[in-house]
Amino acid sequence: MSIKNYHQSQDSIFEDFKWCINNDFQVYLVPLDPGGKKEYKIGVRRGGITTEGRDYKEINGVIHRSTETLSEKVFKNSREATEHLGYVRALLRKKYG
Repeated sequence: MSIKNYHQSQDSIFEDFKWCINNDFQVYLVPLDPGGKKEYKIGVRRGGITTEGRDYKEINGVIHRSTETLSEKVFKNSREATEHLGYVRALLRKKYG
């Protein structure tokens, strides 16, 4: 699957989003500020729903950890990065679902 030939229906966008929540994945934009330009990367945090976006959280005496991975690609603006969020969610669902 490549972003060039990737098209989603509204139902599959919702299903991928729901799958990510149910399987404890956060997918979000990470703003960068190199030289004052607003550029972005896409962040994926596995375990991020349980830990509320933190690296770890203690719940009922049990430490839950999450890990963050950032995209290699730097996007010129938030619109361009947002267009790729659905693709990333679909890839996660395909790989881990």
